[in-house]
Amino acid sequence: MKIPELLLLLVLIVLVVRQLPASRFAALGTWGRGPTLPISAGILAATITLWQWGGFRAHPVVYDESAYLLQAELLASGHWSRPSPLVSEAFAQSAVLVTPVLAPKMLPGHAALLALGVLAHLPGLVPVLLVGLTAVLLAILVRRLAGAGTACIAVTLWLTQAGQARWRGSYFSENTTTWLWLLGWWSLLRWRERGKASWLLLLAAVTGWGAITRPLTMIAFVIPVGVVVIRDTIRSGRWGQLGSAIVVGVAFLMIIPLQNNAILGKWNRTPLGLYTRQYLPFDKIGFGYDSTPPLLRQLPVFERGYVGFVARHREHQPDALPRVLFERLKQGAVTDFGWSRRFLVPIAVLGVLVLPAAGWLGVATASLLYALYLGYAHPASWTVYYAEATPVTAAVIAIGLGWLIGVAVGSGDRTGWARGLVSLAILYSGAPGLTEAREENQEAQRPFREFDQQVAAAIPTGRAIVFLRYAPRHNPHVSFHRNVADPEVTRVLTALDLGTTQRAAVGRAYPDRRPYLWDEASGRITADAP
Repeated sequence: MKIPELLLLLVLIVLVVRQLPASRFAALGTWGRGPTLPISAGILAATITLWQWGGFRAHPVVYDESAYLLQAELLASGHWSRPSPLVSEAFAQSAVLVTPVLAPKMLPGHAALLALGVLAHLPGLVPVLLVGLTAVLLAILVRRLAGAGTACIAVTLWLTQAGQARWRGSYFSENTTTWLWLLGWWSLLRWRERGKASWLLLLAAVTGWGAITRPLTMIAFVIPVGVVVIRDTIRSGRWGQLGSAIVVGVAFLMIIPLQNNAILGKWNRTPLGLYTRQYLPFDKIGFGYDSTPPLLRQLPVFERGYVGFVARHREHQPDALPRVLFERLKQGAVTDFGWSRRFLVPIAVLGVLVLPAAGWLGVATASLLYALYLGYAHPASWTVYYAEATPVTAAVIAIGLGWLIGVAVGSGDRTGWARGLVSLAILYSGAPGLTEAREENQEAQRPFREFDQQVAAAIPTGRAIVFLRYAPRHNPHVSFHRNVADPEVTRVLTALDLGTTQRAAVGRAYPDRRPYLWDEASGRITADAP
């Protein structure tokens, strides 16, 4: 069996550092104590993500990404929703209500941040910044637990989890909640050290923002954190601080009924709930298949995805949970480690054994995340649901590896530099995976770039509407159709091809737009007969 390249590099570094005199390292003992380390980690993470993703104007690929971007565009324009499109069925989009209004089904926490990039005409700016800020916090937190060298190892391990790179370079909301988890832990640490109410209020704001982004994910976060906060409050008697923090958290939660009322006219009626009833009554937390019929018919272009959803929910039963958990953990290990890094698995176990007490908060939170999602049916390959746990995995491995290095080379500055060199070896060995992730991202976006080029070539001027005729084997999770926040100022709109009669109805509803037909099988755009 071939020995992994990374393992050989680690052994070589340890052997070399052991032979060098300690005086070689003494003058460099302060290298990781200031802001240079976390800032460098953030810049490195943001740069790699931007390179892998392909720029600040990358296309949304999966339908959730398109929905989040639409929601960000709506918020950037000062609206929660838009009027329902004329002939709404032709404008159906996954994860988006098209009747009685046009509005994504999601809560607004993530889109509110994306809106900042939309306003700057750089929609990918915020996801890239969030990855960078997450790396900054990961470096700070691990440095506090186990030193600067171990922090370097944690950051490079996290960045070279090639299986997770797809989610970082994306418009998915997990980028926001990953950052919020680490920011919350940092706020908790500072509050416990200094006792200032401002840190607890920041923790409450982080928790509230996460709750209006990914509620289930933040339940996993708030339970362990809440236990620590309540325990410390009982011991210190700082009940006034806790009361103020609760007010801040509740204030964020009040955004949910405000959104409900602004979009649907009722405080207790959510866009997600209505979308679920319209299309996917069974797609909710629980076991088995809910046979309640949807309010609206499922269009053929979404049928294959619908059938897959149904089958997955039918199979999701309590007695299947051990198998489900094993498959999800196995897939998570593949994306976090990769086959060439399988030797890190026992090091992760060691990391758990030598983990400082504060680190168990992260382990407990990550474990709860997996446990809570056992109530939801999803394919094991959809590891994006556990993206928030990946910095914890990286930190645990880094602490285990750092401990081994300390045993091998001794204490002091020599150990710090050995760990720093190991982090460079991890980055070097992970470079092929990073390159492969970039190629996969570019391949995923290639059809969208080609579609844009075809539209620009076929319709160089004038207002138009392009009907999309998908191939029979079209991926139902990917859509070239995306609604826009302001159709009046958009030169070319897209709609689904639902047949001659529907195309004629859409044409009558938009008489100022020339109709075109795009055929996915041939890849051609032609003028549509009136």
